[in-house]
Amino acid sequence: MNPTRLLILFLSINIINYVDRQILSGVFPLLKEHFLLSDAALGLLGSAFMITYSLTSIPFGKWADRWLPHKVAAIGVAVWSVATVSSALAWSFASLFVFRALVGIGEAAYVSTAGTILSNAYPERKRSAVLGLFNLGMPIGGALGVVLGGWLGVNFGWQWAFFIVGVPGLILAYLAWKLPLRKQVTTENRATFGWDELIRLFTKNRPFLYTALGYAGISFAFGAIVLFVPTFFERSFGYSLEKATLLAGGLQVGAGLLGAPLGGWIADLWLKRTGRGRAYTLVVSMALSAIFLWAGLFLQSFLAFFLSAFFMLWHVGVATALVFDVTDKAIWNTAAAAAMFVMHFLGDIPSPYLVGLISDHTSLLFAFSLLPIPMLLASFFFWKAGTYLPKRASSS
Repeated sequence: MNPTRLLILFLSINIINYVDRQILSGVFPLLKEHFLLSDAALGLLGSAFMITYSLTSIPFGKWADRWLPHKVAAIGVAVWSVATVSSALAWSFASLFVFRALVGIGEAAYVSTAGTILSNAYPERKRSAVLGLFNLGMPIGGALGVVLGGWLGVNFGWQWAFFIVGVPGLILAYLAWKLPLRKQVTTENRATFGWDELIRLFTKNRPFLYTALGYAGISFAFGAIVLFVPTFFERSFGYSLEKATLLAGGLQVGAGLLGAPLGGWIADLWLKRTGRGRAYTLVVSMALSAIFLWAGLFLQSFLAFFLSAFFMLWHVGVATALVFDVTDKAIWNTAAAAAMFVMHFLGDIPSPYLVGLISDHTSLLFAFSLLPIPMLLASFFFWKAGTYLPKRASSS
């Protein structure tokens, strides 16, 4: 299949992926009022998705290494779409928790395969840029999810928000299933890949471990911010829910459309000068993002918030490409899923609940002021990963 058409299809799916994921953020205040929830309970709804997302990503990655990755991806898209539509039927906090957990299962099947499919369709020198374009689904879809959630929720009720955004995924699942793709990596010699080799991936491959830990630092901060930032704008700046979600969505999509492609381009350009170029890109971007987040919080500067998000989203595509750089191609799906597990288990599984809990006992402003710390830790871990990579650029 033409690589450009493949990229367009998977970018479209990724946009819907993040719409379905971030729709929750846009209706947080409505859910809080409807179910009488604390901020910690709201955070648990975000964690519900991430728990199943991380626990099932490795099995799906291993399955994709043995079967057709695009078929696994299509199944995942169908599952999360049905679960999102079902969220509209939630009658209690517990039932909504379950439906959001099912969304995580579906998205794990897709995300653990999509990056490897695209990485195999394009040459290595374009990998960061292509994955950066693919991951524009994060800011575009995330922004649409927040804005649509707020607008649909206020005007029609939070139930309609879940129902409407879940339907398009079913069509895209069918298109992914019908892709004329064959198995992309010969795995006959890898048929015995087991959990012992997965353990060795963490214990013997130090740059992979540091990359995964850096990814977790990003995930901890970013996962909490995107869920709570509309609520933060509503409480701290006094905006209505519609205006707060519109502002949050505009911030995310604007920073993403600029930051994600630029980060991928800089990483690929830096890679031509040194084999550590991608790691260095992440070191710089996460440090700057942390600094500007502190500035935005304490100066109440929207420009600083934007710059923090801008540098944060440089990682989109680059971190995934770095995972592939430090692992064997025959286990890319499994390695990507393993990195995803660490990223979520140590990142955005605990962070929404912890931020909500801190907010309940202090304020959301104070909770947000702690988030630059994991961002600086991410910068450190990416630097450590870079020390294991060659100083000279590859001649290939």
